[in-house]
Amino acid sequence: MSSIQIDSWRVRPSDGGASLALDQDRMAIASSARLCVWQGGTRVANVEALFSSPGIPRFVGQKVYWGPGFLDLVSGEYRRLENAQPTMWPGGGERVHVYAWSPSGDRLVASFSTGDPNHPARATLFSGETGAAVASLWEGNRLPPQAAWVGEHAAVVGLNTPEVFDHSGKHIATIVLDGANVAAIDAPRNERRLMVLDLNRTISWIDTATWGILDTWSGPWLHAAVSPDGRLVAALEAWGKVHFARTENDKFSFVGSADIDSNAVSLALSDDQIATVGGGEVGWATLTVDSVASVHD
Repeated sequence: MSSIQIDSWRVRPSDGGASLALDQDRMAIASSARLCVWQGGTRVANVEALFSSPGIPRFVGQKVYWGPGFLDLVSGEYRRLENAQPTMWPGGGERVHVYAWSPSGDRLVASFSTGDPNHPARATLFSGETGAAVASLWEGNRLPPQAAWVGEHAAVVGLNTPEVFDHSGKHIATIVLDGANVAAIDAPRNERRLMVLDLNRTISWIDTATWGILDTWSGPWLHAAVSPDGRLVAALEAWGKVHFARTENDKFSFVGSADIDSNAVSLALSDDQIATVGGGEVGWATLTVDSVASVHD
């Protein structure tokens, strides 16, 4: 009998969203074109993007960071950082592949490309407070990063072999992953570990003290997330199934699976909830894992 218990699912419209974030009774649902914020059963905010703005939204107090700026939930105003927007010129311009914000909103990583070898793809680190470019993290003519993560002290650019930088843009480590398509990067709140998803191949569990890989979990994974307390990783399989693993002794320990919405394309975890988005709907439910204690506190 599975040690995973999921209560009855509740459903709301996603407004085309493909990623989401949970914060107690608040939920932010984002597509590359729109951000919607709910509190309880009430939609409290809606923001339209001026251009494609992919990436996972992040709650920071009474703000939601998404795209090249943040939404102030008190005033309802969205502030854009001008320098973090794609560069445009007559007859051409950049496309954004991902925006990733730090937990306090002081740093932003963005990935851009043009498809023109005369204007290489790039990943840039910005100040979240002034909008100024802090450092160029990567530049090249190969596939630009589709995922990135920013923590309190470090930023990870999701290249095939992910690269790690400090908040000044100084390179500090290479994660020897040799991936094919890094599609998601997540971490528990204490940031002692990092989860990296290589699309349809593996989920890697990484020590952020050494940036070495501690364990891998192979499977046809479309998306994945780690709970804020670091105890649980959820892996989404296409066509409606999610699998769960504990992170005991820094090893993935499978604890169960559940059938979910077959249209789900991504998921999010809180310490006691799971949410999925896709096919025009968001579903969320209370999640219980029997006999699991928090790790890495």
